[in-house]
Amino acid sequence: MIESERIFLRKIESTDAPTLLKWGQDDIYHQTAGFEKFDDIKQAQRAANQYHKRPYSFAIIEKKTKKMIGLVELYERGLDEQAGLLVTKDLGFMLDKKYWHQGLMTEALIVLINYAFGELKQQQLWAGTFPTNQSSQNILEKLGFKYIYTADFKQFSDTIGFEEKYFLLTPDDWYDKMQLNTKS
Repeated sequence: MIESERIFLRKIESTDAPTLLKWGQDDIYHQTAGFEKFDDIKQAQRAANQYHKRPYSFAIIEKKTKKMIGLVELYERGLDEQAGLLVTKDLGFMLDKKYWHQGLMTEALIVLINYAFGELKQQQLWAGTFPTNQSSQNILEKLGFKYIYTADFKQFSDTIGFEEKYFLLTPDDWYDKMQLNTKS
């Protein structure tokens, strides 16, 4: 099991659909994380099934309450072996607003990053945030991610209309950061 002191990660199940529906009907999650909008429980159940099929999509469960409080996932950046994309993943994350500013997302990301670099032998982790989501950027920087570039998706389509800041973490940066944290 992937776990820390206060949380553990598990596969997303169909029984998580009501929580996904709650998040899918709250604009704060669309604005901060680009989370999909849901009109009804059937849409949320389809989403739960899609998350379940993905190999590295996880519910964040608070140990004390056994409640799903967020999502984390690693997903493919591409499958081109020559370009090295098989050893790189994108990192996505979202936390229920009731649990913001308690260090729980940091805990979840630490165990997921350890899993990605340790078990999955990844060489790069990328994460994107909306430019206005300073809290997520702060978490990434605290964990050793470095800002690399901003992608302007508005240039591709009038209907997309957003920018995303991209951050990169390598195993060397991660292990250096963790050593610094254990010394302080």
